[in-house]
Amino acid sequence: MAFLKLAFCLMIVVLLLSSAANAQCNPKNYGVLGQCLTAVGNQQKMPSKSCCNSLKPFQGKAQCLCDTLIAAKKQISSINIGNALKVPKICGYNNYVPHGFKCNGEAIP
Repeated sequence: MAFLKLAFCLMIVVLLLSSAANAQCNPKNYGVLGQCLTAVGNQQKMPSKSCCNSLKPFQGKAQCLCDTLIAAKKQISSINIGNALKVPKICGYNNYVPHGFKCNGEAIP
């Protein structure tokens, strides 16, 4: 009986951990980057402070940022993935998108 309780508890812990890991990146939640629309367009402009602040959850999550941008581009065709991937560096977040990272065919120099 004690073994079954322990097994059940372990199963719950594993489920909670996997849910938490999946919850960390939700590409469909691209609205968080709404402040960056002028900075990620084809005619890139300097990102606003609110745009830069909206990038903070993506620290160390370049693939999540990439997936989010791809999801956003499906809805907003004016998004330029190459320009968008440069925004973190312009904001001073040099380690957000590593050198050579590729997203949707676009590489960071």
